[in-house]
Amino acid sequence: MTGNPVARAGENDARVEAEIRGAGLGQLLRGGPLAEALHVVLVLVVAALVWNSLPLVRTIGWVGAVTAAAALRTWWRLGLGRRTASPEEALRGVRLTVAGVGLAWGFGAAAAIPELRLDQAAMILVVLAGIVAGATGTLVGDRRSFHYLLLTVLVPLPIGLLLQGHSRPHLLATFIVVLFAWGMDRVHRRAHRTFTERVRTAVLLESSKRELARQHAYLDALIASTPVAIAVLDDRRSIRSVNPAFEALFGYSALEAVGASIDELIVPESLRSESGELEARARGGEIVRVEVERRRNDGRPIQVRLSAAAVKATAEGALVALYEDISDRKAAEQAMRAARDLAERVARARSAFLANMSHEIRTPMNAVLGFVELVLDTELAPEQRRALELVRSSSEALLTILNDILDYSKIEAEHLELESIAFDLPKVVHATATLLAVRAREKHLELTVDVPPDVPHLVRGDPTRLRQVLMNLIGNAIKFTEEGEVDVSAAVVAHHGDRTAVRFRVRDTGIGISDEQLAHIFDEFTQADASMTRRYGGTGLGLAIARRLVALMGGELTVTSHVGRGSEFSCTLLFPLETPAGAATPRRTASLGGRRLLVVDDNETNRRILRDMLGAEGVAVHEAHRADAGLAALRRAATAGTPFDLAILDAQMPDQDGFELATVIRGDAQLAPTRLLILTSAGQRGDGERCRQLGIQAYLTKPIARADLIEAVGTVLAGTPSAAGGVDLVTRHSIAESRHMLRILLAEDNVVNQQVATAMLLKRGHHVDVVANGREAVDAVATERYDLVLMDIQMPEMDGFEATARIRALPQGGTLPIIALTAHALSGERERCLERGMTGYLAKPFKAHELFAVVEGRGPDGVEPGPTASPPVDVEAFRRTMEEAGAAEAVDGILATFVQTLPQRLDALTAATGGDSAEPIQRAAHAFKSAAATIGARALATLLEQIEAAARDGDVAEARDKLESVRAEASAALAYLQTTVKGGRDG
Repeated sequence: MTGNPVARAGENDARVEAEIRGAGLGQLLRGGPLAEALHVVLVLVVAALVWNSLPLVRTIGWVGAVTAAAALRTWWRLGLGRRTASPEEALRGVRLTVAGVGLAWGFGAAAAIPELRLDQAAMILVVLAGIVAGATGTLVGDRRSFHYLLLTVLVPLPIGLLLQGHSRPHLLATFIVVLFAWGMDRVHRRAHRTFTERVRTAVLLESSKRELARQHAYLDALIASTPVAIAVLDDRRSIRSVNPAFEALFGYSALEAVGASIDELIVPESLRSESGELEARARGGEIVRVEVERRRNDGRPIQVRLSAAAVKATAEGALVALYEDISDRKAAEQAMRAARDLAERVARARSAFLANMSHEIRTPMNAVLGFVELVLDTELAPEQRRALELVRSSSEALLTILNDILDYSKIEAEHLELESIAFDLPKVVHATATLLAVRAREKHLELTVDVPPDVPHLVRGDPTRLRQVLMNLIGNAIKFTEEGEVDVSAAVVAHHGDRTAVRFRVRDTGIGISDEQLAHIFDEFTQADASMTRRYGGTGLGLAIARRLVALMGGELTVTSHVGRGSEFSCTLLFPLETPAGAATPRRTASLGGRRLLVVDDNETNRRILRDMLGAEGVAVHEAHRADAGLAALRRAATAGTPFDLAILDAQMPDQDGFELATVIRGDAQLAPTRLLILTSAGQRGDGERCRQLGIQAYLTKPIARADLIEAVGTVLAGTPSAAGGVDLVTRHSIAESRHMLRILLAEDNVVNQQVATAMLLKRGHHVDVVANGREAVDAVATERYDLVLMDIQMPEMDGFEATARIRALPQGGTLPIIALTAHALSGERERCLERGMTGYLAKPFKAHELFAVVEGRGPDGVEPGPTASPPVDVEAFRRTMEEAGAAEAVDGILATFVQTLPQRLDALTAATGGDSAEPIQRAAHAFKSAAATIGARALATLLEQIEAAARDGDVAEARDKLESVRAEASAALAYLQTTVKGGRDG
């Protein structure tokens, strides 16, 4: 059934032509000796007619010539029958013998006509005309044979006629001969064409019959050999034919099946109505494909895939049905369903185990961490405080390990889901690095952050998991680097429509990783070598989790490293761009476009980052790599009459640091008006006071976020140069409103958790009512007005979800903030709480600042503030820490707690410095410093640490001198956080 159709058509045409030639040759040879005998009879008749008119010799010669030609043709024909000749050879013989007979007749007539009367000549012409007319039939198979006869018979006649005379009758006879020859040629041509077409039609018909028979045989063989069972039904649903596969599938022979009803043969009784509907659909023109059950000859059911369609080429209403055995597939599907059900049960059991484990471990740890924080806020002996600090740090380390294990387990179980929310990408990077800046300073490392201006600010993704990855990479870089720098960068590598590909890179100058260790660096519970765990600590899960998180976000975490030179971890992630919601951009206090600025920093990376950040705002940034070069640049600019608008000085430089350079600048009358901004990687005791004494307008810590730097520079440029001691130091502050006390309902059945949360909230200044189950919570909300409800999920009598639903049904409960308290930290728990009507979520165990953030961030006056200028508290970094702990909603409340207690803490420190004893100063500074460092108020924490150190050394005077710096920084932090508390996010 296959082959080249063009080649096959060519072969058919050649075969048809050969058949036509064969038929024509057969027709030429038909007739036998009788035809030649007829020529002898005719010539004798003519001889009798002209016997007395022609000389005897001529008459006998004519008769002899015709008889000899006829005899020769007969002899040739008989000889052809005794031997095998090719068609071409036979055709040549026919043409020659025909020409011989024609010559005998034609030249004989031409020789006789001049001697005859006109009537006798006419009689001879009639005989010759009859011979030619008869040849149109006997020689119809070959045009050339007829032409030979026509020419040999008729061409000599005009010669004879004209030799007889030139009278009109002779000329007319000649014309008639010519006309007759032309007419006979046309007759023969038509007859030959008819003969050829008839033969062609017969040949093609026969060929079509053979091809049809062959195709039928092929289709029969194809149907017989196909592995799919086939049955053909008539309009009465009786079987007309089946193939061997049908016999094998259903167990019926063809004799048993043909003529039987298809329903009675293989369709179960309960499915016959359905079978009828399927047949009606198929006969209506639809191709039916359905999986059904049928019955074998032995009564066993069998699952088949039925395909049925009407045979449109027939008028008898035939229907073809194909049955494919799918029993094995159904069995496999059943096995797969069973395996899937088992896997789902195992996954549910695993999830329940993780949830229960999380609950059982976090619940007691909640009490431990909560009471430790409460006790640390009281007066303690040094040994007691050290012991409790050890308890707290050990508990937090244990909680970190637990979170790592739970994260890894969730990833393994595919229960970890990524969020898709809008967030500020540069802020996430800067905040994450800033959170770890203290650790870098402790090791005297340079931590740089490079986020170029072209990195999009607002993107959509999961900021929590991105922070977790960056936190792990930066933390590892700091951990394994003893000297040098850690460089964090984010750069755009490609744009894909409304998506941007950003490459994150963390590079260090640490110990590096060997090629052998690189092969296993991302394995679980694995570090570069076994001694790493003993020397540096860690579970060995961080990089494994980071790699999995990057993969979930659509990227790949890669590493390059050289032993002794450092490592570089990088990944590229694709973020959809988010359109800003239309909020107004915060106004800077001064325009930066066209300003001239000098950066004096010995670190090339820091200079490049500042150049890129400020250059994008239209600032002309000049650079100096040493203090003396910077001083020379300032003097050149002042002499040229184009002084710099601002000089940014690095606090830590070789030979001459930033403060020494600032002293020289202030001592030079030409340079004294220059505005100064100090950037430091490691804040020291007394830096703030030195800034005020030297008239330095701003003091910021690195790494600095681009927005914070721009706002700080704008604030400085908007002010007027101040004399030494008279300047208001710019750190990171804003003015905001104060917060207020909240009336809170705590629904918690665990007595320890009740005491912890109540003690924290009461100490914070809030009013707290406690109930032990959901039913009591509903009754309390119905009778009292509350600003917020803290609702435990797992409680007797009525759980938190049902209680929430009933509270929402109360008139006063529709908009009441309800925060879920749960020890479950698995993916989806927060979403589940929000879906059940709760407005926030706090995972146990929670720290005091976490509880305060989620509580005070839900106050009734909460209004989202606009972005503020250079905050003195790194809220984004702090938020990152809380998000990693599963308590992102708690950040605002924690900050509110700090806002409420800050005045009391400041008063306590003031009272302590008023006395002559160093121990109360140390104790008050330590408690204040601990709280400030926790929320990310690093500048304030650094000042408090300096006071604590001075008190520890017994230097009460120095501690007293730092108090004013603490007051200024605390005021800035308080003002900023009051706005932040009022604008707490909706969890």
